[in-house]
Amino acid sequence: MVRTGSGGDAGARAAEAYGWTGEFLDPALERRFGIASWLETTERVRAIQVGIYLFVGWIILDFIILGATVQFAVIGLLRVATLAIGRLPFLFFSDPRRPGLLHASLSLAQAYVFGVFLLLVAAGGFGAADHAVSAAVITIAFYFGVPNRLAYNAALSIACGVAFTAVISFYPNMSLTSGLQIFMLLGVANAVGFQAMRVTNRLRRNQFLTMEHQKELNEQLTQEISVRQEAQRVMRATEESFQSIFVAAPLPLALIDPATYRIVQANRAALDLFGLNGEDAMQIDARRFFVDEEMKRQLGEAAAGSRLRGPIEARLLGSEGTIIWAHITAALVRFQGLPALLIGIQDVTARRTEAEALREARDEATAASRSKSEFLANMSHELRTPLNAIIGFSEALERELFGPVGNPRYREYAEDIHDSGVHLLNLINDILDLSKIEAGHFKLHEDETDLDGIVASACRIVRHRAQQASISIEVNLPTPPVSLVADERALKQVLINLMSNAVKFSADGSTVRVEAAVQPGRLRIAVIDRGIGIAEADIPKALAPFTQIDGTLSRTHEGTGLGLPLAKHLSELHGGSLMIESAPGEGTTVYVDLPASRLISHQSHIRAGW
Repeated sequence: MVRTGSGGDAGARAAEAYGWTGEFLDPALERRFGIASWLETTERVRAIQVGIYLFVGWIILDFIILGATVQFAVIGLLRVATLAIGRLPFLFFSDPRRPGLLHASLSLAQAYVFGVFLLLVAAGGFGAADHAVSAAVITIAFYFGVPNRLAYNAALSIACGVAFTAVISFYPNMSLTSGLQIFMLLGVANAVGFQAMRVTNRLRRNQFLTMEHQKELNEQLTQEISVRQEAQRVMRATEESFQSIFVAAPLPLALIDPATYRIVQANRAALDLFGLNGEDAMQIDARRFFVDEEMKRQLGEAAAGSRLRGPIEARLLGSEGTIIWAHITAALVRFQGLPALLIGIQDVTARRTEAEALREARDEATAASRSKSEFLANMSHELRTPLNAIIGFSEALERELFGPVGNPRYREYAEDIHDSGVHLLNLINDILDLSKIEAGHFKLHEDETDLDGIVASACRIVRHRAQQASISIEVNLPTPPVSLVADERALKQVLINLMSNAVKFSADGSTVRVEAAVQPGRLRIAVIDRGIGIAEADIPKALAPFTQIDGTLSRTHEGTGLGLPLAKHLSELHGGSLMIESAPGEGTTVYVDLPASRLISHQSHIRAGW
């Protein structure tokens, strides 16, 4: 749609919007104008009927001039026929979506009327000047009276003027000068009619554009009013909902004037927290409740439009001057059309007190655990020195290094003293190693080593105890041998602990198996027995230090409950893990998995697992 504007650009755009006839260049816009002005067009078509009646009534003058002649009869019939021709545009072509048919019917009626007039001119009766004036009047009437397109009116009027000039030139005594004057008269009539209708067309279309623009403005204004009314309704509903939520909220909430920091409104939870009533709260500066200056500063930033960086924990002055720890959030909102700072408060005093108590208890437990580890380490060192002397001197007596001891029973006593000392030393070493691990002071001494040698060394240490119970030890290791980077003493200690447990809890005459295989991403070592087994619920207890699981055989064997926990910690220090699969009466399988990154080279087949 083409719109008129203001200034030179608007004038240029308006000029470009119209053709030489004053009509719109845009066919769609011209069609819209035609539909909008269709009622006016039909009314003008009806008004033409008056002119047609006058044209037909001229038949009286024709009778006076021509008399009862054939010419009068022909012209009279043609004038009467004008009544039917003039009704055609109104009766059959009144569809605003097809204006071309209306214009064609109007052009036909105009041509018919002027044709009847030319017959009258050809018949004579009046002078050339009278006919020229009549032709000029008809031409002006075509322009101003007929609602046809200006291009059609202009073409038809010019053609009629040429035809009239040609007919009138055959009148007797018609000079060239008179003919030219008549032609110029009709030319002036055409020029005046054309220019007047051209200006009228532009004015009417300008008015149409103005009305369309006003209609759009009215629609926009109506829409904006509707949107604003809807926004106001939503805002009122939102404020009502906010007010309901605000009042009923279990957490303390307060609205603060960002300019004066005065409390605008506070819910019941906030009033109870600070020991206030509704009337007193409205006169209080909210900053008085904040203990920390930093929080007051951040409150000022929030009032200026900045958002708090998440909930802030701060101290507040509660009722009766008590200190309250609270999580505080703040956001700038609009309340009743004015800016307000919404403060949310969550009392975390109890939770903070509990957290402080838990932190103190944890610190005390950590200190106690550290003291225990340090005590065990110190005591282990203190006990090692005399035990080494006891073991060394008893071994000298047992072997009679400095001569015979005399009575053989003394030798047996020396052997018992030696075995007991070794047992105590091993126990102290386990305690010391576990204390170091728990304290984070145990260091691995890693080097390249062979798995076969570690397993063989562990088997030699455990084999004596196994032979006493007629228990056989079977070993199934990969071929060729597996080389890895590990702490040989620590890994051997793991195997000794696991194999000792397997022998201790196996029935006499049974078998303990030690197997190993390289699997995807790991080296798996397994110690398998068919002993009394462990219930699944008791496995975590077995992995806890100084814990023993009651069983038929466990009551007849010594132990401190350090073997499995120490093996687990040593495996984890190597970046691996220890896992137990067991069931009562079916035996136990302990897996030690070491990461494949510790393997140096191997060509063994990868097994699927046990």
